[in-house]
Amino acid sequence: MKSFFIILYILYPALMIAALLLDPSTAGLSARRLGGLAIGTAAYTMLCAQLILTARLPAVERVFGQDRLLRWHGIAALAAVALSFVHAFYIHGGLFTPRLRWGEASLALFTVLTVLAVFFLSEAVTGRWTRAARFRKAMQACMLSRYHAQLLLHNLTALAVVLLYLHAAYRMRQFWTNVPFAVLATVCFLASMGCWVWHLWLRKKYVYRVAEVVRENGAMTTIRLEPEGEPMPYLAGQFAYFRFEDPAVSEEYHPFTMSSSPRETLSITVKALGDWTDHVHEIRAGSRVLVDGPYGRFSPALHQEGPAVLIAGGVGVTPMMGIIHDAYFRGDNGKLLLLWCARDRSELIRRDEWTRLEKEMPGLTICPVLSREKAEGCAHGHLSGAIVEACLARCGIAPGEASFYYCGPEPLRRTVRRILRALRVPDGRYHEERFSL
Repeated sequence: MKSFFIILYILYPALMIAALLLDPSTAGLSARRLGGLAIGTAAYTMLCAQLILTARLPAVERVFGQDRLLRWHGIAALAAVALSFVHAFYIHGGLFTPRLRWGEASLALFTVLTVLAVFFLSEAVTGRWTRAARFRKAMQACMLSRYHAQLLLHNLTALAVVLLYLHAAYRMRQFWTNVPFAVLATVCFLASMGCWVWHLWLRKKYVYRVAEVVRENGAMTTIRLEPEGEPMPYLAGQFAYFRFEDPAVSEEYHPFTMSSSPRETLSITVKALGDWTDHVHEIRAGSRVLVDGPYGRFSPALHQEGPAVLIAGGVGVTPMMGIIHDAYFRGDNGKLLLLWCARDRSELIRRDEWTRLEKEMPGLTICPVLSREKAEGCAHGHLSGAIVEACLARCGIAPGEASFYYCGPEPLRRTVRRILRALRVPDGRYHEERFSL
C-alpha cells in the first residue's frame, strides 16, 4: 500500500504532463512555453496534494504516520511554490504580467501562506531568531495561536487551490480541447476539495468526559478520560487531537500522545510550556472532550518484535508510559529498556510506580539520565554513547537486535541519531515521533 501511494503521487503529475504535451494543440508551442506549462502542471498537482496530505485520511495515515506526512507536507509545499514561480517566469519570459488574474492571485496567496506557515508552524525562524519568537508569542496573545494559524492557513490553501483551477480553466486554451488533461485536472481538484471538506466536517470524533485531573509535579498534569459511547481504539504510543470544552482553556484541538495503555482508562500527560498548556491543571472533572484519532506509527505493535529500547527526553516519556503499561497488562516479559533523560529527579514523575513495575516486570530496566543532578541509580550528564552502551549492557540487549524508539526535543533527537549510527543500529530499527517541522 505504501508503494501504491508513492507511485500515485509521482505518476499523477506525470500523466497530466504527458496528456498536455502529447495533445496536438501544443504542437506549435515553443520549448519555453511547453516547459512553463509542464512545470505549472507539476506545481498544480503538488499544491492540490497539500490538502490531501493534511486531511488526516485514515488509509494514508496508517501507512505513513501523521508526523511524517506533516513534515513531507512542509517540504512539498515549499517545492510547489518554488515551481509556481518558475512556471510564472517561464510563461511571462522572466517578468510577471501586470494584470492580477487567477494565476497571479493564487501564486501571491500561496507565497503569503508559505511565509506564514514557516513563521507560525515551524521552528525554522522562531527557533533561531529571538525577535521572531517574541512576535509569534505576541500574536498568540491576540488569539492567533498555533492552532488558529494552522486552521486559517488550511482554509486559505483551499481558496488558493480553487483559484488555481479557475486559472487553468480560463487561461489554458488546451483545457477545453484536451479532454484527458481536463479530466485529470478536474479529478485532482475535486479530490483535494473533497479531502478539505472531509477534514473540516466529516471526520469521526469520539466523545469523552474528564474523569480525573492529577497534578504530577509543578509542570506536568495527567488527565484521565471516560468515554461517552464508543471508545476510541488505539495502540500504545499513538496520539490523538483533543478539544476540551472547559472554561479554563480555549476550545481548540491539540495533539497529545496517550500516556495510557489501551487496556486502561484513556489518559494524557501534559507539560506546561507557557501557552495553552499552562492552564491544563485547571480543567474540571466532568468537562466534555472531543477526540480525533488515533494517529501515528510510534508503537511497537506496528513494528518488528524483539527487545525494545525507549529513549525519552522530558515530556517525551508520555508514549513510553503507554508502551510500558501495555507490556505489563499483556504479561510481556521481553527485554524492555527505558532511557529517560531529564534535568533532575523532580522531572521523574511516578517514581513509586516505576519502581513497582521494575519489580513486577522481569524484563524491564529503567535508566534515568540526569543532566543537572547526581543521584543514586541515575546516570549523570547529557546522553552519550557511553551511557547508552552501559545501559544496554546492564539489561543484556545487543544494539543490533533491538528496536529503538525516541520521543523528545529536537537537539536530543540529533544526539540520539548520532549515537545509534555509531552503534550501527539499522535505520529500519529506529522509530521516532516528531511534531516539530
